[in-house]
Amino acid sequence: MHVTGKGAAHKVKVSLYYEALCGGCSYFIHSQLKPVYKELKDHVQLDLVPFGNARFRKVGSKWQFMCQHGPEECYGNIIHACALDSSPVEVALDFIACCEGQKFVTSDKTFQKCSKKAGLKFEDLKKCKETKGDDLLAAYGKRSKPVGYPWVPFITINDKYDENVSMNAMYDLKSVLCEHLKDDPPKACSKKTIDAVDEISVCRA
Repeated sequence: MHVTGKGAAHKVKVSLYYEALCGGCSYFIHSQLKPVYKELKDHVQLDLVPFGNARFRKVGSKWQFMCQHGPEECYGNIIHACALDSSPVEVALDFIACCEGQKFVTSDKTFQKCSKKAGLKFEDLKKCKETKGDDLLAAYGKRSKPVGYPWVPFITINDKYDENVSMNAMYDLKSVLCEHLKDDPPKACSKKTIDAVDEISVCRA
């Protein structure tokens, strides 16, 4: 819902470029993104881009993908893309965060479990994967390549990359967002509820 006029919430756009089997991406989603979004979701426009350091090309009428951590990661990226295509970003984030917290991140057992937990149907995600999943992932690839990020997780704020801001966001997302919201700070920004992290192992291109 878009609100205008008095009481309109100023929203900060957070774009996360990530891939399904990057440990640093999983850690960022769990330690920073999900808890921060839960507190500040009324003030955040969340944009998830599940492509990472993959490569892609079109052969005839079909897309071919080569993912950094192999075919299992391509499968996971496509399922994530289908979740984002079929549900509100808050629901998709619940699904994705659940998957990223499992031992076997991109297994059908994980997808089944996390679909149920998030209120999605894995059968619908599988159907999406078979019908339009490749096109969805290719669209994320086309978005990702011009950004030219050197690693994932990679974060931009309001579609802009500032090295200091983006690096700080990776370690202490809430503080970065609250700085952007300081003219009309939400109550959540008055409390230190989410710890910053000291280190995240990025996956380099």
